[in-house]
Parts: sequence; C-alpha cells; structure tokens
Amino acid sequence: MGTIQILQSEGAAFRKGAEDVAMFEPRHRTRGPFEGKHLGLGDGRAVDLSGLDYLALGSAPRVKQLMVESLTQHDCGIPGSEAIIQMEQTHALEEALSRYHLGGGAALTFSAGYGTNFSVMEALGLRTRSHFIRLHQDVAPMRATTDVPTLFFMDGDLHFSARHGIRFARKLQPEACAAYTYRTGDAEHLELLLRQSLESHGDRAVRIILTDTVESATGREFDMATLCRLAESYDCMLYADEAHAVGALGPQGRGITAKVKDFERYRERLMLMGTLTKVFCQPGGYVVMRDAGLARLLKFCSPQHVFSAPIAPWVASATVKVLELVAGEHGERRREQVRRVSRQVRERLEQGDFELVSHTDTPILAIPLRNARVGTQVLEFMRREGFIISVFQAPLMPVGREVLRLAMRADLDEEDMERLLQALIHCRETLRFTAPA
Repeated sequence: MGTIQILQSEGAAFRKGAEDVAMFEPRHRTRGPFEGKHLGLGDGRAVDLSGLDYLALGSAPRVKQLMVESLTQHDCGIPGSEAIIQMEQTHALEEALSRYHLGGGAALTFSAGYGTNFSVMEALGLRTRSHFIRLHQDVAPMRATTDVPTLFFMDGDLHFSARHGIRFARKLQPEACAAYTYRTGDAEHLELLLRQSLESHGDRAVRIILTDTVESATGREFDMATLCRLAESYDCMLYADEAHAVGALGPQGRGITAKVKDFERYRERLMLMGTLTKVFCQPGGYVVMRDAGLARLLKFCSPQHVFSAPIAPWVASATVKVLELVAGEHGERRREQVRRVSRQVRERLEQGDFELVSHTDTPILAIPLRNARVGTQVLEFMRREGFIISVFQAPLMPVGREVLRLAMRADLDEEDMERLLQALIHCRETLRFTAPA
C-alpha cells in the first residue's frame, strides 16, 4: 500500500468513525450562510447561540460603516512580515490596545488568538534562547540568561493554545522552562507550588502565573484579585487570557482583571491577552503589557511574528475605531443589554428547574449534560427547534463535566428567550439529557 492509498484509507476510516462526533461532523454549520444572529440552514434558519459576538456588533450599522470606510481608505492587500516593516495602522492598533487595558505600554498583535497564546508562550519559555535571536548572535550578540529558566504555573483548565505553546518550548529546550499545573481555581494549591519553586530555584527564575479569566465552556469567572496578590507576593508575572471577557465584561469592557481593587498597583506584573474575533468582530489576537522593551523582545522571540503576515492594515485601522465604540457609551449600552438578556435567560432556566454550572454575570450559560451519549442528538434536536448551541464533552471536557453551552447576544428579544426555554424543556423531556436541579 503506497502513500496515496494509506492517506485515503485513513481519511475514509476517520470519516466513518467520526459520523457521530459533533465536533468532527458539524452538520448544522455547513448548510447555509452565516448571517450574524442567525445561521442559514437548508430548511430555514436558526438563532446562533454558539457564536461569540456577545455585543451583537457584527450586524450593527455603525460597525459596518466603519469597516466600509476603512476598506475604502486603505489597500486591502496584506503587507510582509513586521520583521521587515511595521505598518502605521498596526502601530496605532497596538497603542490603542495598551491604552485601553493598561493606560499605556505596549502590545503584540497576531492574526489569530490561538497563535497569540502559542507564540507568546514559546517566546516566554525560551526568551533570549529563542530561534530568531540565536540566529543573529554573530552580528548582534545578546547575553542569554541560560541559568534563569521560565517557570510556568498553569491553571488546570488553561486554554489549549497556551498549553500547546508551553509544551513546544519545553520540547525545543527542556532546560529553558518548566511547567506546573495547579487545580482549577485553587489558590492554595498554586501558592504551595510557588513556595516549592522558591525552595528549588530561589530568585533565579522567571515565574509566570497563567489563567483564563472566564472559562469558555461554563462562563465561570476566576478570582483575579487573589491571583494578583499571589503574583505580587511571589514576584511573578500574571498572564491573564481575557478572550471571553474583553469588550463584554469589566469597566469599559476591559475584562475581569480590570475589576480588581487597586488594579493600578499590579499593572507592571500583568500581561493581558485578548482576541479581536469576539466583541470586536475582527480577525486577530493580542497581548498587552506595560514594558515596551519586554514587548519588543517577545516579538522577536516569536517565530510566528517574524515569519508570518500581520493583521491587514485596513482591519487594524477599523479595529481602532471599533475599540473606541466598545469603550464608550455605545459599548456600555450593549453591555447592559447582554447583561439583561443573560440574567433573564438564567432566571427562566432556574424557574424551569434547570441546573446551571455557574451563576456569574457572564454571557455564557452552561447546563450539565448528565447523559453524554445524547450530546449529538441534543444538538440536532435544538437545531430543529431553531437554535444552534454548543456541546462540550470528552475530550474537550473531562468525563463527568460535559455541558450544553449557550452564548448570549445583546440582540436576543423576548420571543427568542421564550422560544429557547420551551425548546430546552421539550429537549429535556424527549432526550432526558439532564436531571432537574
């Protein structure tokens, strides 16, 4: 059996084996056009509660007009690597993002959120031992702190993209970095690991605490105040993935970390990651920090930044204006709308005797899937009822923690909410996917 036959047989076997796995065969996402609040299907359309446009700005006339203006004003081509040249539009976006989150500093932008986490973790793990810097040692020698490793302290549910980047850095240079996992949301376990690292490494290490601020599957908010205090006490940087919070939660939509009392006290220790793909309705991801020198180092410790194309200039320019909209009164009205929608749906679910995983004020609502075998059937049932939802189950979620996720939108109306409740009740009665609270 030759190369082509081997690959074709593997493809055929995968297709057959994946027919009943929702993630591998997302049927309801392939039958029609994406229309924002709705997805077009072959037999009609459904309200999309799997998307992440929490403020529903993707269909907002003001945002569309900003995009049109930016596309008209700028070339729609993509420039080359920023190792060669940085566009004015990208520089303006990075400045705007750092002001928005930290009142100033610096930012790194990438063409995707996944690549942001992966690349920055690789850069932090290797630092001056990274690929691109080592290539230039002959012409621009830099003192590499080879005896100072990076120690990562990861929350147990940290996003896969960050874990992937850390694993990659450790694979490249095992002596450069180490990783420790603390139980999800368990500050005492984290502190134990930090104390042990002082015993083993003293102050000859770079320590970085890593956490999401909102769990994407359940809407759980993490205790950022405690993590900030631990970062200060044990001289750590705190890398907070605000992907599901930025724009939608916190003062001016600046995320969960910005709600911490005495936030300004911790700014020098913070590295805040966000995506443009949710509230801002643009492709891309970013990390902001206070120190411009560190940001510049991390850019050139990241092969993706060096060898990949940046965010398109017209997109960067439009995003600066969308950011102003999100941070201002328009954004606050939208945040209040999605808060109201989320509270109303949460209350209706509780009144309908549904169990909820989390009771925080985020736009993500999760219902335990007690019978994981019917996950795909639940998706199909809800699609027929006119709703596209998400099911998180193994291997995306540990066995016993499977959930149905509902992502709220600011433009859901009373009819949508009532129809959703009735559809979920009907689904529960038919498929018995969960038990009453």
